[in-house]
Amino acid sequence: MTTLSADVTTQMVKWANSKIKDGLYKSKSELVRELFREKMVKEEADYLLSQKVLDEVWKDEDDNYWKSFL
Repeated sequence: MTTLSADVTTQMVKWANSKIKDGLYKSKSELVRELFREKMVKEEADYLLSQKVLDEVWKDEDDNYWKSFL
């Protein structure tokens, strides 16, 4: 595994420590990996949704364009 370092605010560290203290994570590394996973999944879902919306918009545009010739 590769090590990654980041500058964070004191508030972020306190939040992370509270999550570890509450037993939600074993370490800051585990918390950060989970945040990465969540972000990666969300970006993929957002991309797929935007592609679906664009496909529908383009389909409608094409249909309207061709109907104008009928």
